[in-house]
Amino acid sequence: MDGHTNNFLLPKDIRDWAGLPWNILLEIFINVGAVCLFSSVQSVCQEWQRLANEPQIWRRVCINHKDLLLYKGLVRNNIHFGTSNIEMLELAVVDRSKGCLEEFICEKSIYLFPSPCRLLQRIAERFNADERDFIEACKYFPLLKVLDCVNTKFTEVGIESIGRSCPNLKHFGFGNNLLIESQYELNNSLALAVTKNMRGLHKLKIGEDMMDDDGLLTILDACSHLQLLIVRNYLHLKFGKILKRS
Repeated sequence: MDGHTNNFLLPKDIRDWAGLPWNILLEIFINVGAVCLFSSVQSVCQEWQRLANEPQIWRRVCINHKDLLLYKGLVRNNIHFGTSNIEMLELAVVDRSKGCLEEFICEKSIYLFPSPCRLLQRIAERFNADERDFIEACKYFPLLKVLDCVNTKFTEVGIESIGRSCPNLKHFGFGNNLLIESQYELNNSLALAVTKNMRGLHKLKIGEDMMDDDGLLTILDACSHLQLLIVRNYLHLKFGKILKRS
């Protein structure tokens, strides 16, 4: 090569990312997200592989749809994020957190994690899941404060079970996804289930439920700590009694 070699190609100008201080790498690892961390970042070197197993990184985990699409076809690690591999990713997250997982947000349907996550305080799911999965999983999350699953249909049984398993629950969100006309009849059963089993709620989001003004008033009377109530797609709410009382 001649004497006009570009300086940016010289070894002295190459940034040693692998040699960054541990605390800086820790922040980087936390911010790149679980999907990117598993699919590429942890494979850079042995030091990064070791750091990727630190429980502190896995206290708060978000698996979003954008990341799943972006890294779906990585040939290097032969990773294709179908349902089975996403479940494996979740189980790996649980394993690496060593029981320290506090917050889990997911935008794609996956298997709900088992008992090691007793410190978990927040679950936010953005897909149509099965109530039974939440009933079983929440038995292991006594410290859970937030369960936000607005696309999941819940019954009185589910609300009662989760209220019993998670006495510290402060934020609950669910929807009914009504599909047939026979489900449109007036029904206050879910409102009553909330008032009996989740009186400590600060925030409640419910959609496509068939309660009327009486059902809503029951919630407002029973849940004295309620700070925010979000309702959507209601057929029987007229708000007449509520406005008169206010």
